[in-house]
Amino acid sequence: MRPLRQFPISTAATAGAVSAVVALAALTAGTSAAAGAAATPAQSAQSEYQAMLKAVGTQGVHFSSSARQSGVTISVHGDTGATTGAQTLMVKNGSLSEHVTALLVGSTGYINANATALHHVIGLTSTQSSKYAGAWLSFPTSNNGLAQLVAGLLNSQVPRELEMTGPFTYGTATSVNGKSVLAIRGSQGTQTGTVPVVLLVPASGTPLPVEEDTNPGTGGGSSAIHGTVSFSSWGEKTTERAPAHSVSLLKLVPGATSGATSTTGG
Repeated sequence: MRPLRQFPISTAATAGAVSAVVALAALTAGTSAAAGAAATPAQSAQSEYQAMLKAVGTQGVHFSSSARQSGVTISVHGDTGATTGAQTLMVKNGSLSEHVTALLVGSTGYINANATALHHVIGLTSTQSSKYAGAWLSFPTSNNGLAQLVAGLLNSQVPRELEMTGPFTYGTATSVNGKSVLAIRGSQGTQTGTVPVVLLVPASGTPLPVEEDTNPGTGGGSSAIHGTVSFSSWGEKTTERAPAHSVSLLKLVPGATSGATSTTGG
């Protein structure tokens, strides 16, 4: 989920520009909570951040994010659950458009994608991509590489998806959907270095995040990462069902480890 932080495909032969940006689905950026005069709440920014992590606990949440870099745009939305979760990823790079839906049910992950995504993102051959476009492909989460396809979709993983590095400071107080929020500023490491992150939490009441911005603002040029993720429905109960039919992805992905699961449901 790193809609939350990323949607890496570490076992597949990801293609050039897309591979660099797919990791952005974890990043999220660009709102009105830009750096400025610091807010002056009752407790320190670090204490507020820690209170946020405690409040999140292992709750379910709906997330929706968008990111852009070097002309590539990514949108991700989904829901986390106690033992299941799901997210949908859209990547656009010029005329190239990829769509991937990822589903986690217990110890099994599933993806359903268009032919372009299966070829350029997952790494299947052109023939395989055409054949399995729109079909559910399954894999065991015990496969560390493929498990990244459904990383962050469990409630227990949400706090890790919200981790930032200090020093923590307050940014300019602002509002989201008409509600006052505090801006907690920190940073996160990426494949290309460290980027600033702003986490927005309610100015009063339970500090459950409402938004997270990576590299907020318009500076840095088109090559810089920018993105925003919104959080809603904290505490939701999500239950996903396994597809009736799926094909083992381990049998299709080049370089996948042995011990492929059998096709389920025929």
